[in-house]
Amino acid sequence: MTAWARHDAALKGRPERSPGVSPGHPGFPVDPDFPQLPIATDPAHMLDVFRAHLRPAPGRSVVIEDCIPFRFRCRQASARCVLQYTLRLLDRASGRRWDQAVAGIVYARAGEAERQWQEILTGDPLGEVPVEWRALQPVAFVPELDMLVEVFPYDRKLRHLRLVTGGSGVVSEIEPRLLAPLDGGEWEVTGRNIEPLRYRTELGAALRYTGQAVQRATGRRTTLRCYLKVYRDDRGAATWRLLRELSYQVAREYSVVAPITYLGELRTLAIEQASGSPVVELLLAGHDPAAVLRPVARAVAAFNQRDIAGAAEHGRDRQLDEVRRAAGLVAWACPEVAEDVDGIVAAVVAALPEVAPAPIHRDLKADHVFLDRDRVVFIDLDSVALGDPVRDPAHLYAYLTARVGLDGYPAGRVRAASAAFVQEYFARVPGAWRQRFAAHCAGALIEVASGIFRRQEPEWRAKVIAAVGEARRALNKEMDA
Repeated sequence: MTAWARHDAALKGRPERSPGVSPGHPGFPVDPDFPQLPIATDPAHMLDVFRAHLRPAPGRSVVIEDCIPFRFRCRQASARCVLQYTLRLLDRASGRRWDQAVAGIVYARAGEAERQWQEILTGDPLGEVPVEWRALQPVAFVPELDMLVEVFPYDRKLRHLRLVTGGSGVVSEIEPRLLAPLDGGEWEVTGRNIEPLRYRTELGAALRYTGQAVQRATGRRTTLRCYLKVYRDDRGAATWRLLRELSYQVAREYSVVAPITYLGELRTLAIEQASGSPVVELLLAGHDPAAVLRPVARAVAAFNQRDIAGAAEHGRDRQLDEVRRAAGLVAWACPEVAEDVDGIVAAVVAALPEVAPAPIHRDLKADHVFLDRDRVVFIDLDSVALGDPVRDPAHLYAYLTARVGLDGYPAGRVRAASAAFVQEYFARVPGAWRQRFAAHCAGALIEVASGIFRRQEPEWRAKVIAAVGEARRALNKEMDA
């Protein structure tokens, strides 16, 4: 289930706001530099705010039906916070409903949001948005929150995103490559659709391209599919080179999602659709946990022991910096576990030595690994680096243990999946690696806890506290082997 689909499900289960409920929700962290956060993070209040300040584009009759917080970047920069929401929109003319991403940016410096808004209005923000995306005015200013609002695909730090969502570059650069493998004469594309799957304000987006093609001579039809990853910088070029290298060096235990091309001017990477299904979906569908996770463990072990040229080093110091930053966010979000978090981080720092670097995926979780029968396919390899290889199995273990994307999945099956993965992985790597696993798991669980808060998952506070508890237990006992 994609992030957009999860929010759709969440919308259906939302209670209506009761009359007289004050803005803000209990327990959201207080930050003296951003006093508006308790209001800006309250979905019912923000629904009223967006209804008051987001205007329909000319000729459109759009109603905002609901609002769900999606992803928050708080305390990651002292100058501002970036708050992302998913709105449910209704077009009264057509009856169509869809999810719309919007971002609210609040600044520590008074008046900065209004200044940014006024600067944007000196241009033509609506004119920069593709016609098919013009449901709401692309920018707004909320005086009572001193907040700048941007409506996807308008993003002043991802200006090329608007071009990609409108199809620029896709027709001339990507479609010929998708048509080339088709046999039987000339084909032409008769229709196309580009839809968002993931979006991180100012950082990047993942879009799905679907095209309809017809063979001129016979009238035969087929569907073209690929994914477009839009980057803020040239990071996609490095991922393009890595995917080409890994695609050429065939491994028996796994493969990687195949690259199609990199569009330098648009900072966009086009990749094929991965075969199979994400591990998280297979688990939720009731497949045997051991049958799913054992081939994954073999693939991760093989990846961690291969040679990759040109990957950047991401050693112990950088890893611990990430754990410390995650710990700071967790301690701020849930002060009641701050002392535990401090102790866990100290133990992780003391337990992890500097080791010879090896290839690591560095973002390994159950929705970044696909399984096609017993063939494993890795996706989202933007973070590949050279570091402590035990980091990868620890991260996947942490995501499983914290049940990220696995709400409602039975605890016994989570343990079975985790145990099968750990047992198979450490049967295929040097024995000394096993000694570092518990400390890596503890650090990874703190990072997972911070991600749960940033994504504003339902019942995030209980989940964050539970993940911290799992990190503490990881240090106090041996992992299942």
